[in-house]
Amino acid sequence: MAKPRILLVDDDRNFLKVFTYQIREFGFEVLAAESASRALQVLDKEEVDLVISDVRMPGTDGVDLLKTVVQTRPGLPVILLTAHGTIDKAVEAIKAGAHDFLTKPFQKEELRLAITNALKMADLVKENQSLEAAVRERFSFAGLEGNSRQFAEVLEKASQLAHVETTVLIQGESGTGKELVAKAIHYNSPRRARPFITVSCGAIPENLVESELFGHKKGSFTGAVTDQRGKFEAANTGTVFLDEVGELPLAAQVKLLRVLQEKQIDVVGSTIPKPVDVRIIAATHRNLRDMVRSGDFREDLYYRLSVAPLAVPPLRSRREDIPPLIHHFLSQINDRLGKSVLVSQEVVSQLKEYDWPGNVRELENLVERLVVFNTSGTVEKSELPPEILRARTQLAGLRMELPDQGVALEEVEKALLLAALERHGWNQSRAARYLGLTRNTLIYRMQKYNLRPDEINVKAAVGEADQGD
Repeated sequence: MAKPRILLVDDDRNFLKVFTYQIREFGFEVLAAESASRALQVLDKEEVDLVISDVRMPGTDGVDLLKTVVQTRPGLPVILLTAHGTIDKAVEAIKAGAHDFLTKPFQKEELRLAITNALKMADLVKENQSLEAAVRERFSFAGLEGNSRQFAEVLEKASQLAHVETTVLIQGESGTGKELVAKAIHYNSPRRARPFITVSCGAIPENLVESELFGHKKGSFTGAVTDQRGKFEAANTGTVFLDEVGELPLAAQVKLLRVLQEKQIDVVGSTIPKPVDVRIIAATHRNLRDMVRSGDFREDLYYRLSVAPLAVPPLRSRREDIPPLIHHFLSQINDRLGKSVLVSQEVVSQLKEYDWPGNVRELENLVERLVVFNTSGTVEKSELPPEILRARTQLAGLRMELPDQGVALEEVEKALLLAALERHGWNQSRAARYLGLTRNTLIYRMQKYNLRPDEINVKAAVGEADQGD
């Protein structure tokens, strides 16, 4: 590992010689300059990790040198030295951006400690900058894989929303990447350096929702042994992502509405509202309009959340995104597992035929499974699970004997709807996904044909549709 390089600046040649020797004894490399102008020339040609400069020098003094370094090389620490140390000078130096200020004469160990602390701080700044850059790259809109027109439209809207403070409601099936879109909006917004706090609304016990969201005071309920900050306070000046917001109980919905309207939270056990500055991005796979009609979701909250609705399409409706997603996940998983597995074109073609009820999350899990168990270096079609292999010929598995006199198409449609509903235990969302319909379309057609759970079984009419499953 290369030694840290320190630029020592002082117009006193004897001081330069003595302290160059001492700093080299500490284990650092030293570059010396007898003036601020010479120091700037050195900085133009050499990479250094720390500048130590005297304050009083002919021409440009140490404080002016410091200001130039701060402007032109942000992150490079500077320690100022003076034999005429005063509180005012120290304050001026620190305000100008100096890491430290030492008054001559100082002890050798005092100098060593100042240098060590400055270099550690510089390393932390560099590490933080690298992490921020990695996060921005990870959650850049360009980093969200997809070539389809539908997904491009989502990213275009999300990019516009990143630059405004509007509340966003992201809608889409489970596994479509709603949280990734929310993070991309946050990390490309003016709040990017502030917290992004995720709240899984459906995972919090109903009796603890308000405490988790808004915090509580000590003694406000049994078990509240200390004050606790809620998610909204922890995210102050940042973003709160309410995942599956449709799962919030009505009591918590009232308080969430207050946050949106008043920018205040009501801490459990406190009578004094607390102001918060947060942006809210919510997501749901449920139809909130239907929930409003059924009384399970507040209408006023729905309209507050859906100022800027954003619908993420399911993977089956943007099949052209499947190949780039496969290769994206393949690269990530190979890097993580230290492997170099490829997939054949035949595999990619087969995966494009599958409907992906679990969407992007299901695809990622499958790619990881294929990489983990592959031993040849290339995943072949024979390694795919049975449900994927059946995808291309799923309609061929539906055997029907067509009568000579013809058929009534509506009767065939009714039979298919009923078979799909029975196959999925009358779960409308899963049956709709299976048929490639929206849930609202399925409900409309169920009403059209008066389909209810007590309807007769139609396997005799359409053949053994599930045979071989």
